[in-house]
Amino acid sequence: MKFVTGAIATVLFAAALPASAATSLYTTTDAAAAACGADEVVWVDLDRGRFYHKSQDKFAKGNNGGYACLKAAHAQYREAHE
Repeated sequence: MKFVTGAIATVLFAAALPASAATSLYTTTDAAAAACGADEVVWVDLDRGRFYHKSQDKFAKGNNGGYACLKAAHAQYREAHE
């Protein structure tokens, strides 16, 4: 499984988007939870451009993605509906 670290994701997205629009991605739920505080941790699938909640089957699945805060992910990606 490939993961994109928060620092690398920020660099990759910052090149294509304004800095305020970049969503930080984390390699673990613990790292994301520490950064998100009370905000929900979601899984972002970069290949599909969607994010998944913990209750969804595709949460933390896929070869290219990472964990993010819900509010930041919602601003940049589509919510997956299973």
